[in-house]
Amino acid sequence: MRILIIKQLFYPEPTAKSLDFAKELVSRGHDVEVLTGFPSYPTGRIYSGYKQYLYKREKMEEIDIIRVPIYPSHDDSAIKRFIHYFSYALTASFIGLFLIKKPDVCFVYQGAIPVAIPAIILKKLRRIPFLYDINDLWPETVAASGMLKNKYALKFINSWCNFNYRNASFITVATPGFYKRLVSKGISQEKLEVVSNWSRDVISDDKLAKTLKESYFDATKINIIYAGNLGIVQSLTTILKTAKKLKENGNQKIKFIFLGSGADEKRLKLTAKKWNLDNVLFVPRVVSSEVSKYLNAADILLVHLKKNELFSITIPSKILSYLKIGKPILMGLDGDAKDILVNSQAGFTFEPENEDDLKQQIKKMTFLSKEEIEKMGKLGKAYYKNNLSIKSSVDKLERNLLNIIND
Repeated sequence: MRILIIKQLFYPEPTAKSLDFAKELVSRGHDVEVLTGFPSYPTGRIYSGYKQYLYKREKMEEIDIIRVPIYPSHDDSAIKRFIHYFSYALTASFIGLFLIKKPDVCFVYQGAIPVAIPAIILKKLRRIPFLYDINDLWPETVAASGMLKNKYALKFINSWCNFNYRNASFITVATPGFYKRLVSKGISQEKLEVVSNWSRDVISDDKLAKTLKESYFDATKINIIYAGNLGIVQSLTTILKTAKKLKENGNQKIKFIFLGSGADEKRLKLTAKKWNLDNVLFVPRVVSSEVSKYLNAADILLVHLKKNELFSITIPSKILSYLKIGKPILMGLDGDAKDILVNSQAGFTFEPENEDDLKQQIKKMTFLSKEEIEKMGKLGKAYYKNNLSIKSSVDKLERNLLNIIND
């Protein structure tokens, strides 16, 4: 197959189904081309080494990549975010589509709804089918984040989503909850399949440099790390509240480390400073290939999202990385993600946005033996390998891509 991947974010940006997905398809004998934007996520600034032009052709490990200009913005302004998303759809449609080789099929990764526009144009004008891969539910995601509250705008976005669904040849969704939600919206079950994501992080046993480890981690304490987007929906103030309560109770055994950047980063740092939290440390974002070194240096891996019905049917990609690396997990999530942790027996869950429950679960973990902690990590690693690997997911995606070509 000649496959065109239409995806606003792509390597070197930290995003799912990126270069690893393209390479896996090429390894199976397919001709793959990528239509994407110039990299800017999550900082909102074009990456060093890139400069925006009308377009740029690039080749990465046998993958042909066409980059088109975008309006870079990843702050909490709804208007700026929409301009960012729509800028890619516009340049991909009116510049990118004139540069691509004619594909047999398109794979559209829906990070935001405008990304489907170039695929719909190809389908209407050249009868090229596309598989629509849903990883965020709109308008539910933007409503849950608080970024957009206008009911008329949300209604418009919902209508736009339904338009995309109708035009897609097939739809894959990341979680069972997403599947149920789309069926409730009238999407035929014959047009849907659950295909889980996989960890995009390069997981290795590499150790953090001694100087960095001594700077960020404390060998005399239990180091709990959160690695990823410091955004609004992650509601990381809950973690700071827990750190504050532990400090007030005289618990000096725990250290929280935040690795990453995001829209809520500045406020979180100001709050930690205001509360004088010497048991909290912020580490600047590192490239994805370095993340596993920090995870290896930690004792417990933390994931959290604000309490919202939408997030009960969401599986954050960091959970997959955490399982893959083989460390015990503390999870503040309900629903599909919680089911994974319970089934894998790889850690403890706490109620989202409940600092008292988090404190209690941390207390439980501190009483576990070294052998029990290691067992949790090994169970998580085995669960990932058996249920959530790139091979099993790409098998399903490849089958569906072939099916819609032959229909």
